[in-house]
Amino acid sequence: MTKRLELIVSSIVAAILLFGGLAYAQSISSTKINGSQIDWAFTQDNQQPEKLLIDVINSSKKTLDIAIYSLTYPDIVAAIKDAKKRGVAVRIVTDKIQSSGQAQSEALKLLGSAGIPIKINTHAGLMHLKMVVADKKIATTGSFNYSKAASTTNDEVLMVLRDETIAKSFSSEFDKIWADTKKYETLEKKIAQPEGKVSSDKTPSNVAACSKPTIKGNKNSKIYHVPGGKSYDSLTNVELFCSEKDAVAAGYKKAKN
Repeated sequence: MTKRLELIVSSIVAAILLFGGLAYAQSISSTKINGSQIDWAFTQDNQQPEKLLIDVINSSKKTLDIAIYSLTYPDIVAAIKDAKKRGVAVRIVTDKIQSSGQAQSEALKLLGSAGIPIKINTHAGLMHLKMVVADKKIATTGSFNYSKAASTTNDEVLMVLRDETIAKSFSSEFDKIWADTKKYETLEKKIAQPEGKVSSDKTPSNVAACSKPTIKGNKNSKIYHVPGGKSYDSLTNVELFCSEKDAVAAGYKKAKN
């Protein structure tokens, strides 16, 4: 890491600690550090990080690289597809377990049918990155997954780093992942249609239908709980799912109530 990059990263952390509590509902937080603009949005401050992310996706003109663990939010999926439509070279890397869940599988089919190449990890760990690189000029990071839960109920933060030094560093890391055939492989996801046609512009109803996921999975125990269960209301450190099938696909087991 260069000295400039180290200085920017340390300054970003300081800025969040200093200004993070000053955010007003529905208004993103922003500051400038060494001439570079840094924006961030907290879900629980009603700053709508999904809209900030979509703005970044919509701003891309040439390239858009996305490495994301969970990708199910319909508006974000639509923005990525629109980027491809306007001629942006889009690439996606996601997690192998998450990609097998129903909602994410349908979202990836929609994107794959639009001609977007997708890769998943084959290594034992999670592909747990949450980042976008737009035109090698803007990078995003944070805890924010591209899901309804991350946009509404979870404690999450999205950071947008409008700095070419950082963006190029993120881009270089993405290129390494994309070229690594030992730890990552191509995922073929397309919507089956007659005569080889790809999908229409309409987002599949089952992607958009789950606006309030109710299945709670404890991230530590990898046990999931359904509404009405003994420990359901007291669970902490949870990951939300639209269905029990999605929870199982993500590696969770059902609680024995």
